[in-house]
Amino acid sequence: MSTVQTIRGPIDSSQLGRTLSHEHLTTGAIGMERLPWVYNEDDCVNAGIDALRRARAAGVDSILDLTPLDLGRQPSMFQRVAAADTGVNVVCATGVYRWVPSYFFGMDPDDIADHFLREIRDGIEGTPIRPGIIKIAWDLEYRLADGPNPASTPRANLERTARGAARAAKAGGVPISCHTLATDELGTPLLDIFEDEGLDLRAVTIGHSNDSSNLDYLKGIAARGANVGLDRFGTRRTQEELDRRCQLALDLAQAGYAEQVCLGHDGSPYGRFGAGRTTTTDCWLPVPQIEVPWLLAHGASQDDVDAMQRRSIRATFEAAAAMAGGAAK
Repeated sequence: MSTVQTIRGPIDSSQLGRTLSHEHLTTGAIGMERLPWVYNEDDCVNAGIDALRRARAAGVDSILDLTPLDLGRQPSMFQRVAAADTGVNVVCATGVYRWVPSYFFGMDPDDIADHFLREIRDGIEGTPIRPGIIKIAWDLEYRLADGPNPASTPRANLERTARGAARAAKAGGVPISCHTLATDELGTPLLDIFEDEGLDLRAVTIGHSNDSSNLDYLKGIAARGANVGLDRFGTRRTQEELDRRCQLALDLAQAGYAEQVCLGHDGSPYGRFGAGRTTTTDCWLPVPQIEVPWLLAHGASQDDVDAMQRRSIRATFEAAAAMAGGAAK
């Protein structure tokens, strides 16, 4: 067991229960709260509370909100949602999204680790809310490795950030969850970096992995000890695509990796991305209402499902806490 920080305060890892591994109460960009035509906090709070209550009614106990500062994290919204007591534990994140912020340029990994640790230990923006997880993102930008100064390329900045995240995870006793471009199999170089940093890979989730159809790649992530984040699942996809994503989870379970599979949507009830701004309060229902019944109907055991919904994410928190010498406080 270990202590997990939520937006309502610390809980024991045993209280996480059925957990959605990669979600967002809102998404957009840093500073969007200053643009009233983009973001309205009352609307965001109301949508988040409604979505969490719907998820709770569907059997969800916890969500990981993987929205760092530069993706539009809103501490005041977290405080208002926490006060509503929806019955769902919400773990929020420190970290960075795909485009490493310019104030990281020139920082070495220890500087970056200190940046993350300040939030983990002291709270976010003067609030008592402390992140319980680190989020980083490797997407198309990792391909940009050429330039007059090799140390300042997007790839180099991403690599230093990954090393900083690993060092902060070890010191702070919190896990890391990674947005990845799964079609480029970016879990592999990330795990290489984390392994080089001495990180227990059981504390790592390689996210968006069900965007890939390469089962060997996904088995390889699990074989190294990390969690396979099958965390893009939703009703905007065709039935054929939903079935494919369900089948990936079943194949991994039948290969013996249910304990290292976690499920989620990458969904937000109040998304603020460009023309795709939406308010969708049923965004966290497809896993419990579609994917889990599909798995049970096609040969997964209830224990397999419990491993994917309950034990896999809990294990990442407990592995991270162990690296820091015990329960994270």
